[in-house]
Amino acid sequence: MGGKRKPFITTKAVSEAVVRSSVTCGWTLPLIQEVWELSSLHLSEAVIRDVFSTILAKPTVSALFDRNVYSVTGQEALQFVPPAGSISDPAYALSEMLRDVIKDQWPMDRLPPFDSEWNDFNEALFETLFNSGFSSRRLRGWKLEQDLGM
Repeated sequence: MGGKRKPFITTKAVSEAVVRSSVTCGWTLPLIQEVWELSSLHLSEAVIRDVFSTILAKPTVSALFDRNVYSVTGQEALQFVPPAGSISDPAYALSEMLRDVIKDQWPMDRLPPFDSEWNDFNEALFETLFNSGFSSRRLRGWKLEQDLGM
């Protein structure tokens, strides 16, 4: 970021960045994985791309590529595997969209990660599932606890 070398975008590294960011924002790994699994089962790729495009349109999107929050080491493991019967692959769709952002907007201004976080993608999928009636009882209960500050 800010240099000449473009970030290397892999679905594995993207999924790990989402998990790390979401955990620091209070999510647990099982809840994060449930959001992405339900999204792959119930949300079309067009809906997912629409949800993600709002986040990627922020002027602070370059903060996602800061070396402190996104890196590729080759040791990453895919965190979101769509189950059988899935209609989409949100992690892959996000990776493709990020590659397009890099291709179209590189080089980017170096911004601190204050307004764009990897967790934003998890939150956006959750809100879409919740508003569409596809969130599980467990996710709805967790959201209620968060809203009440419990």
